[in-house]
Amino acid sequence: MTLENIILEAKKGKRNAQNAVIELLWNKVYGYVYSKIRNEEEAEDIAIETFTKVFAKLKLYNEDFDFKTWVISIAHNTMIDHIRKSPKLNISLDDETKFLEILEDHPSPEEYLILKQDNDKLIKAISKLRDPYQKIIELRYIEDKTYKEIAEELNLTLPNVKVRLLRAKQLLTEVMQNNI
Repeated sequence: MTLENIILEAKKGKRNAQNAVIELLWNKVYGYVYSKIRNEEEAEDIAIETFTKVFAKLKLYNEDFDFKTWVISIAHNTMIDHIRKSPKLNISLDDETKFLEILEDHPSPEEYLILKQDNDKLIKAISKLRDPYQKIIELRYIEDKTYKEIAEELNLTLPNVKVRLLRAKQLLTEVMQNNI
């Protein structure tokens, strides 16, 4: 199956085609992000978020442009957004220095209360997910396990863990938006 055919099938929402897109481009997206921020976990999270956006915007993809370049541009923008939103990371994307600095400051009392309220909402939203999605979110973000550890614990392949986590994050976003 050619990349063009895979893209057409993925546009129709076919999961096998979406899995194929992830398998074909995971290393490219992850490698690009990791080369900029030099943090494995952050790079994995950004790569997953990238594919979430790719599938959400896939119907907008113009075949006149190179698909891989389009995906990398989404990865780049997702990485920039992630860096801006991350209170703990101060990352310079200067290609010459590739500098990563983790700030160690603690939240103010006001920030702590906001974070606690957000965490309570998040935990409620997670509890509304079906069990397989709830479990994978808990393993990754609450227990802070790596993709490899999750694959071993759930007896899944690494690509399957990535896809399941991607779907779980999409469902969690929907649950949280519906409860606002």
